[in-house]
Order: sequence, then C-alpha cells, then structure tokens
Amino acid sequence: MHMRKNIASSNSGIQASVGKFLVNRLIPNHYVDGVGPFVFLDRLYPYTQKPGTAKKPNGDFAHPHRGIATFSYVFSGELEHYDSRGHHDVVAAGGAQWMKAGNGIVHDEQVSAHLQETGGTLHSLQFWINLPAANKKETPAYRGLQPDEVPEVDLPGLAGSLRVLIGEYEGKSSPIEMYSGQFNYHVKLQPGASTTIAIKAGWESAAFVPTREVLINGEAFNNSELISFNDEGTEITLENRGTEVADILLFGGERYEEPIFAEGPFVMNSRQEIAQAYADFFNQKYGEIVY
Repeated sequence: MHMRKNIASSNSGIQASVGKFLVNRLIPNHYVDGVGPFVFLDRLYPYTQKPGTAKKPNGDFAHPHRGIATFSYVFSGELEHYDSRGHHDVVAAGGAQWMKAGNGIVHDEQVSAHLQETGGTLHSLQFWINLPAANKKETPAYRGLQPDEVPEVDLPGLAGSLRVLIGEYEGKSSPIEMYSGQFNYHVKLQPGASTTIAIKAGWESAAFVPTREVLINGEAFNNSELISFNDEGTEITLENRGTEVADILLFGGERYEEPIFAEGPFVMNSRQEIAQAYADFFNQKYGEIVY
C-alpha cells in the first residue's frame, strides 16, 4: 500500500564562512543528526568569480577526512579537485565529485582554474556519507562524475526529469560506489507540473529546496530549506506552481546502525578512533597533495 510520507521537520540551517565562501550548514541541525548514511550537508551559496589570472592552489584550503565519503554536486560553475592520493579532476555544472576518505586522505576543492580565467558563478552542495566501520579502514578512492555520466529519468506527463546522482531509480543506476542502501536524486520540475517519487519503505529520507518554491506533500518550501520525513510511507509528492523550472534534491537511505562519533573532519565509531584519526593526520600518514 502506497502512502505519503509525513513531514517531520524543516530547517533553514546556519550561515558559516569557509574562506571566501558563504555556506549554509544544513545537516546536522536541531532536529536531524543524519538521514540514512548522510551525516553532513553544506550548500555553497552562489559565488561570483570575476575573470582574471588563475591562481595556482597553495594548500591553504587543503584539509583531511577519514571515515566518510564526500560527495560534491555542482549546480553551476566548475569545481577542481586535488588530493593526497594523486587524484586531480575538474567537474562542470551537473557533475559531481565522490571521494572515499577511508583510512585517511587530504583533499582540496577549488574554483577551477578555467572558471578563474573566464569568470562565472560557482554554486554547489557537499554531502558527507558515513561509511560502515569495515570501509572506514579501506584505502581512499576518488571518482569524478561528469554531467553526461549522470543517468537521467524522464518523469511521467512531461513533468520534468530526475537525475540519479547516487543509487537507482526506475532501472537507471549511478556509477557512484555505495556501501549501504542509499539514494540521492536531483529532480528538475517543470512549471505547473507535479510528480510523485517512490522511496523504499523504511528508509530515512529528506528533501532540499535550494531556491524556487516547491510544494512538498502539500506544504510550500523554498530558499535553502531542508525537509525531513518520518520513516513511515513511501511517497513524496512535488508540485511546482511557479513559472520557471524548480530544483529539488531528494536523498536518504537505510538507517546507520553503528555508533557515530564525529569531530572536525572525521566521522568514526568511537572516541578512540577519533583520537587515532587526529594522531595519524599530525604524523603525516595521510600523504601530501602535489599540485
């Protein structure tokens, strides 16, 4: 039996500065510590890059991670990635960067050199995906997902499209590696359209509305709001009463059952593991970025 999911909470996050960028920190918040394996969400507000000479990165923004996978999705502009395992890539609007931090890595995400030269607007999201304990011990990995590599599903009735960033929908699967049941969809809803998205029974789920107003299960949300749902039910109905295409991110997955200890850039299963993560970083066991 299909049933609409009830909305449990909504939250607009808190503002924070990360270097020259203004970000909206949405997870964790007062109501939600995580959604399935997703334990962190930052929205990088649109940042205007003036055209000029590209500056080579000097490591000022480099930082470590351990115990998670980071997932950065680009709405507009270009994001350049460097890490201490030798991975380097640039992804454009509609693309994403997935990095399994595993047992420790240092990474640096920047406005791409190309965007620094041409100018433009960078607008992106970053999620942290908590890894099961066994995968926290593994060697780090990286995957750049270019825009044309993201599977896309046409929604019924010309309502719009659903981009499968992580997981599977209607028989189409993202190439991003997963270690637990999870999903992350970017829905583009046409003006005047509505659609209903099915979510697996029992999975935790949330929606993020970056800008234009959308009705979610009959309630209006907009302007960087995060909406979390109760676990009961399997359907989320989206409606766009505006005159432009509206964006909605839907994400979640099976509940993370292991203990969670998070501090700084590390998410582990005990305080002792957090201490070890810091010790290994300060002892330079995560390697060094060669730009």
